Amino acid sequence: MSSQSGNARKFWIAGGAVAVLGVVGMIALDYPPAGDEASGTIVPAKRFRADGGGTTIMGDASVQANGSAAASDAANSANAASAQNAASAQNAASAQNAASAQNAASAQNAASAQNAASAQNAASAQNAASAQNAASAQNAASAQNAASAQNAASAQNAASAQNAASAQNAASAQNAASAQNAASAQNAASAQNAASAQNAASAQNAAAAQNSAAASSQR
Repeated sequence: MSSQSGNARKFWIAGGAVAVLGVVGMIALDYPPAGDEASGTIVPAKRFRADGGGTTIMGDASVQANGSAAASDAANSANAASAQNAASAQNAASAQNAASAQNAASAQNAASAQNAASAQNAASAQNAASAQNAASAQNAASAQNAASAQNAASAQNAASAQNAASAQNAASAQNAASAQNAASAQNAASAQNAASAQNAASAQNAAAAQNSAAASSQR
């Protein structure tokens, strides 16, 4: 029941809105009325001055023209003053905008200078870091060269020690060869002595045999 009453209320509200819009549209389309539908014409009334005040008719066309010209001149003067004031305001706004633009340019230049200084400082810091890194690399190279020189000295010392050992071994081998030669010479002398002794024994045996043969023949 409540939903039906709500729908009816919406319907009446929508119908009233449509009717109001229709009336407003008709009035807007038919205003102002056409010339043939005007019911009358409004003309200025003719007014006269009192006696002795002159013969000029208040509603005369020349007076109206003069009044219209004066009003037009006043309106033109007012418009000119308004235009001059508008031009002055526009010039003031332009000057203000120019000042704002100049201030913005100054701020932009200041920001650019600040950015340039920051970039210069960053470049200086980067250069300092590069120089520090280069110094560290140079120190590392010097240390590496020193280590290489130390290693070379160690290798040279080792080679010298190896050469000394080789020389010592050679001397030992030479000594051993000398001893072997001496032993061989001693052995040779012993063999020669043995041969001499054998020869002497053979000669003695031969003499004994010869003596024995001589004794047998005498018998």
